[in-house]
Amino acid sequence: MPEITQSFDIDQPPELVWRFFQDVPRVVTCMPGLEYGGARDGEAGAEIHAGKVRIKLGPVSAAFEGEATIPETDEAARSARIEGKGIDKRGGSRASATVDYKITENGAASRVEIKADIKLSGALAQMGRTGIVQDVAAQITEQFAESLRATLAAEAAATETGDSASATEPAPPPPTVPAEIRGDALLLKIIWRRIKALFGFAGR
Repeated sequence: MPEITQSFDIDQPPELVWRFFQDVPRVVTCMPGLEYGGARDGEAGAEIHAGKVRIKLGPVSAAFEGEATIPETDEAARSARIEGKGIDKRGGSRASATVDYKITENGAASRVEIKADIKLSGALAQMGRTGIVQDVAAQITEQFAESLRATLAAEAAATETGDSASATEPAPPPPTVPAEIRGDALLLKIIWRRIKALFGFAGR
């Protein structure tokens, strides 16, 4: 499966965005289809994070239960690597992923760059060969970015008020994100593109 590359901009300083990314439970609240299952200590003091990912692509649905670790973190470069794997116990599909992300300055804002190498087996692997994984990745990234922007903007606004009480109150919750990653509409778009290309009316 080809490497997935995505990027998006956040209207917040890189230091603030980087700090947010280090808080795994908070990051998960902004991710569609992802449910956080807690952390435990792994080898060499590295934390192992458990979770579940729910996804539906056309007639195929799965709930991957698995774990992820962060084996590499470069605070100076604001970059890190995440490695995860999971299994859909009901359908038997398996997935593994290596995700590298980097946060850089983009004027007064930040740019988040993500590269992911995803491997699928089982029923979902057939869907992956259609190219829909790229489209689903773009959809997930867009929803995550929107939630992240809203969360950081709300927190920044609360800080700017100078209200002493806000320092003891919990951070405002992010916008609600889908509990399941759905690729139904994307499948229809891909089928329609192929029909148009087949019959030679791509411009219509």
